[in-house]
Amino acid sequence: MPMVNVAKDVNLYVQDWGKGKPIVLIHGWPLSHRMWEYQASGIVNHGYRVVAIDLRGYGYSDKPWEGNDYDTWASDIGKVIKDRNLHDVTLVGFSMGGAIAMHYVATTNDSRISKLALLAAAGPCLIKKTDNPQGIPRQIWDGFLQAEIQDRAKFKHEFNKSFFNKPVSQELNHWFEAIGMQADAHASLQGLEELGAHDLRTEISTIKIPTRSFHGLKDKIVPFAMAEEQKKLIKGLEIVKFENSGHGMFIDEDDKLFEELLLFHEEEIGRKVPMQIAA
Repeated sequence: MPMVNVAKDVNLYVQDWGKGKPIVLIHGWPLSHRMWEYQASGIVNHGYRVVAIDLRGYGYSDKPWEGNDYDTWASDIGKVIKDRNLHDVTLVGFSMGGAIAMHYVATTNDSRISKLALLAAAGPCLIKKTDNPQGIPRQIWDGFLQAEIQDRAKFKHEFNKSFFNKPVSQELNHWFEAIGMQADAHASLQGLEELGAHDLRTEISTIKIPTRSFHGLKDKIVPFAMAEEQKKLIKGLEIVKFENSGHGMFIDEDDKLFEELLLFHEEEIGRKVPMQIAA
């Protein structure tokens, strides 16, 4: 069944495809599992299981008033992993999903997660501070919140203008905006507030599993400097640079992302193996 119960009257939509060693995909703000369309099918065809989760408040999942926060979203992910009896998981998080994935691994030390992949991850700290000069100034972030409150359709339209580095069709932009508008208004605003509220720098230093950061050099939403901060804090983290990508590397360089994710997933811990793409 596509729905997994995670709390009373709260069910999450879970797209569970394929068999084999699992990859769990966590979408970014304000998206859903549908953002992974360019990667999920290829991963399954390569012989692996893909479990793509719609966070509560987003996509096809239930949209309760409560629980639209990092702690609950992380807890929900753990319940899906348990429900689907997943082990030796590569956990993949994009943007806000990357921050939630870091939070989950750092705070649970879940032995079922063997690798962590961070895609343009929105952390460890998005807001500019004295000791975090690469962050976004608070007044600009507050402007984002107000724009979301006043006209979230317009804000998402403007937001998407900075999302991709390569030109995309008007039709793709419309599709992408429609995914974002499927999010509940309350959850969408709470997601922005959570992104601005959290400083994960202390907790992610406890992450011990193999971690790789995939980040576009031309990212205008979560600057590449965030990947460099992650590297300072997470022992052994490796960065894969996407020279021609903005924030939306899953469209800008979809083939490269597919290959790099599979390469990371297939590597034995402590030993790299050459990449072979299925015909």
